[in-house]
Amino acid sequence: MDRPVKPPLITASFIVLGNCLGVGVLALPIKYGLAGFVPALAGIGLAWAAMLASAFIIAGKVCRARSDTFDIPSFFGSELGTAGKWLAIACNLVLLYGVLTAYLSGISTMVTRLFRLPVDRNLVTLVYFTLTTGLVLFGVKAYRKGNALLIAAVWVCFAGLVVTGVRRFDPELLRVADWKCFPIGLPIAISAFHFHNIIPTLSRSLRHDVTATRKAIFLGIFLGLVINLAWVMIVLGSLDRTGLAPDTIEESYWHELPANVPMYYFLHSRVFLASSVIFAILSVTASYMANGTGLHGFMRDLSTTYLKTGNRILVGALAFLPPLAISLIYPAIFLDALDIVGGVGETVLFVVLPGFILLRMARGRSGFLRGVGYALIGLGCLITAYVLADKIGLVDLVPPPPSP
Repeated sequence: MDRPVKPPLITASFIVLGNCLGVGVLALPIKYGLAGFVPALAGIGLAWAAMLASAFIIAGKVCRARSDTFDIPSFFGSELGTAGKWLAIACNLVLLYGVLTAYLSGISTMVTRLFRLPVDRNLVTLVYFTLTTGLVLFGVKAYRKGNALLIAAVWVCFAGLVVTGVRRFDPELLRVADWKCFPIGLPIAISAFHFHNIIPTLSRSLRHDVTATRKAIFLGIFLGLVINLAWVMIVLGSLDRTGLAPDTIEESYWHELPANVPMYYFLHSRVFLASSVIFAILSVTASYMANGTGLHGFMRDLSTTYLKTGNRILVGALAFLPPLAISLIYPAIFLDALDIVGGVGETVLFVVLPGFILLRMARGRSGFLRGVGYALIGLGCLITAYVLADKIGLVDLVPPPPSP
């Protein structure tokens, strides 16, 4: 008799959804808001398709390997050689350092803006860093036991955020479009559909069944697409696109604000405030725990292998002090940090490199697979080139705000 597949399939798909329903939700409407809803719809759909394709590629390789151990650099090293391994190591460091920096900056910005606390933003950053990093170093077991409840609370809060956020929705605002700003949101859209590090876990839970794993991935990331688009539509159908009032997208863009801040200024709803703050804190903390644990383990492996030491203080310092230092020196770096994470770390690691793997797999096979491989490489290179050019000042698609 065949063993049941449906329950673990459903469970696995919700794990994927939980990874898509994170801090990217708070950044996506602001980064794509200047382009308008239709360009945002196109860009988010494009990023979703690219991340789905790369996930299918990785899942196929992982499931067929039938291994209970998996390491991103080792995986790419086996597929693309030594150069691929070191490129993956570099991108993984950019990704992990970048997300922790974004989380620290995003939480301190949100808390000080929404509650107008008479304290320095860096103090909020230090308090949150101490609590969450302490959980990573000493409370992982407790976190794992409560992870299911935490994810359920995140979904409930997001539902409250959507229900209260739609109260003053105006469909006419969705007609505005500025395609010149289309590339701006692509790095954040890539980040919003990043879950690929959990693919080995999905594979194990579904008994390394390629078909079941891909079904779980598709269902989870499709639900993530629907939820992200619904939230973007609500925000873009509520806030004015331009202007320097506190509740406009342009003002939020220049001040690196998560989307729940201007939405609260617009709605003045206590229910929205509570839902959005709890959602942000829980989702960011869950992601900080997951990525912080991954970064700590990654640094331990690197220091043991190349520095010949596994000293806990050194490993902890290498893992957590760089993002803390960056977030203290540049406290308003929330959106910029996510740009680097999505446009460099995640794009190279989970769009460009899977494209090269697909080209290797497609030798002597259909032109369609080669076309998908070239499309992934081309899209990923364009996104990374745009982000790097934007950060060094070669490209500026958004004119600076007028002087007061």
